[in-house]
Amino acid sequence: MFLFIVKRFASTIPTILILMIISFVLMRLAPGSPFSGEKMPPPEVLANLEAKYGLDQPWFIQMWRYITKIIFHFDFGPSFVYKDISVNDIIDQGLPITFIYGSWSFLVANLVGIPLGMIAAIRHNTWIDYMAIGVSIGAAVLPNFIMAPILIIIFTLWLDWLPGGGWNNGAWPNVIMPVIALSTSYMAIIARLTRGSMLEVLNSNFIRTAKAKGLSSTTVIFRHALRPTLLPVLSYLGPAFVGMVTGSLVIDSIFVTGGIGQFFIQAAFSRDYSLLMGITILLGAVTVLFSTIVDILYAVLDPKIKL
Repeated sequence: MFLFIVKRFASTIPTILILMIISFVLMRLAPGSPFSGEKMPPPEVLANLEAKYGLDQPWFIQMWRYITKIIFHFDFGPSFVYKDISVNDIIDQGLPITFIYGSWSFLVANLVGIPLGMIAAIRHNTWIDYMAIGVSIGAAVLPNFIMAPILIIIFTLWLDWLPGGGWNNGAWPNVIMPVIALSTSYMAIIARLTRGSMLEVLNSNFIRTAKAKGLSSTTVIFRHALRPTLLPVLSYLGPAFVGMVTGSLVIDSIFVTGGIGQFFIQAAFSRDYSLLMGITILLGAVTVLFSTIVDILYAVLDPKIKL
């Protein structure tokens, strides 16, 4: 098992390195300049700006310096738009906010989605099953960019129960609506995956054998059926966790949380290439890391994976 874990983590290194190279090349191929706005600066001023940020060097030298700074110093460089602020400072400011409500969203999606799918499978073709399917479909057809304005209209404008935006140092009234808006669609997918997987497991031969031995329904479900049921669900939880923890561009923009997604959008409009690359590489690395963790957990639940 130890060698399996080492191999999985070792395979992430070239993946992240390729991600850095592709991100750098794509940003350099993008049209325009971070210093060009409504009016282009004079050529002398533009040349001084490019020399200050090292953009006057050949592209391969720029890429080598950029990648080595990240690898050896974890330094994404200065922002081209935000004066006297580095990309690391912006990430340090926005990522914890997104991580907090993203983690809560992941917890809520699992605490609701997995039990909902299990109950629907156990009570197959009953009103409970139909109600669970209805809730899942309803949540799935309301993505976060639709759910978020609906929540603001109901709980802020009509009922005046919750603030419609802001972060307020993570106070729970400011966290509730972003968590609900972000977790509902993921919860629906988790519930449907759990239901389908458990229905398949409950019809397996080893479950029939367990029932024939006279084991109680609780023992059959939680001791024999739950573990294989969670295997397909776990495969989805990796990208889902990354998607929620790294945040949603829509959630950050609508609720003005100050999260990393809001900075990403602003960087795209202002052509802040260093900030765009920094956030892209960071989120890509987090995706690779948690995908590797899911692979390891998958091997723990199913030892055949190690082979």
